[in-house]
Amino acid sequence: MADQPDSIATIATTPVASAPIVAESFTDRTLARQSFANLSLRGADFRNSDLSMADFRGAHLEHANFEGADLSGAQFRDADVRNALFTDARLLYVNFAGALLEEAVFTRAFMHHADLTSASAGSARFVWARLMHATLRSARCAGADFTGACLRFADARNADLSFTTMEFADAASAKLTGASLRDAILFGANLDGASLAGADLTGASFGRTVITACLELDRAVGLTTINHAAPSALDVVTFERLRGTLPSAFLAGLGIKPD
Repeated sequence: MADQPDSIATIATTPVASAPIVAESFTDRTLARQSFANLSLRGADFRNSDLSMADFRGAHLEHANFEGADLSGAQFRDADVRNALFTDARLLYVNFAGALLEEAVFTRAFMHHADLTSASAGSARFVWARLMHATLRSARCAGADFTGACLRFADARNADLSFTTMEFADAASAKLTGASLRDAILFGANLDGASLAGADLTGASFGRTVITACLELDRAVGLTTINHAAPSALDVVTFERLRGTLPSAFLAGLGIKPD
């Protein structure tokens, strides 16, 4: 077993074009700072391994299993991670910028300060994931599931969050300027203090949704098309400041009766 780190290092220097498909299990290994850049690692098993600061840039990792792994500070820029499993993984400060993350599973993952700038994460699952201070600028997340996810202080400006499920998501103080939330499900979501100027809420579904301290709410798009399944919470300060610019149909949907 002593020569395992050397063999891994040798594989890591092989370009994708000629690299073998890695079928070996890397479970329960200490592989901190190891380079897997540009490798073909489809279906590789990294469960419960220490991969902190590892380099996966440009790697092919479709269907790889990272459940329970520590990937803090790892680099996945431009990697192909479609259908990979990251359940319960530690992904603090991970760089997924430009990566392919379609249908990847991040259930209960710790993703504080993760960078998903311009990543493609359609239909990915972020159920109960912790994405505090994460960057999702211009990320393409159509159809993703953010049920119960914590997106406090996340930067999702110009992100495509259309058709997402954000039930009970905590997006307090999130930057959603210019983001698309078309047809998103926001039942029980917390948008307290979120930046919503230019956000597209056309066809979104509200119900018990918290939109307190959203002082740019009147600049959101599609307010009159929102589907209201139940009343939602709007604070007095925001209401008094924006009552002259918020559509009456939108206020009625929140459960606020006209004077």
